[in-house]
Amino acid sequence: MAIVVETGLRRHGMRRQAGSVMSQFRHAAGICTIVSSFTFLFALVIGLIQ
Repeated sequence: MAIVVETGLRRHGMRRQAGSVMSQFRHAAGICTIVSSFTFLFALVIGLIQ
């Protein structure tokens, strides 16, 4: 029974780790999207001014 409990804990720990990696990836993707949007708008405004 102890082996089953340990295996369950290991699986849960791996899921938590994978979840945090996906969370970090989503956060980074969100930041990249925002930065690229502002960069595009800035380039558009500079293009209209010139």
